[in-house]
Amino acid sequence: MRFKKGNRWKGSKGELKYKTWRTNVFQLNKGRYGLGRNYVCVKCNKKRKTTRVLHAHHRKSWDRFPNDRYNRNNGVVMCIPCHNKFHRKYKFEALDKPELLDEYLEKK
Repeated sequence: MRFKKGNRWKGSKGELKYKTWRTNVFQLNKGRYGLGRNYVCVKCNKKRKTTRVLHAHHRKSWDRFPNDRYNRNNGVVMCIPCHNKFHRKYKFEALDKPELLDEYLEKK
């Protein structure tokens, strides 16, 4: 992931913490759902060997829950289409209500 000017990650310290969090979320996903071989979208169960087509999504909002930003249990892995559908469906409502993600993931 490239960090462009103007992103919320200011300085290399924040960038490093975010990259570490993202890596931890993917490794946790791989161990839990992918049997140590694949990364798996928690919504549609698509299996991938690479993280290129998957996003690490914060369960609790980055802005509203600063204490949970870098907690690896605060992340889920979703493929790009599922991630985009989530944000189209809930928009800014999901920032204040982390339980909406659980609701979205339960519906298959």
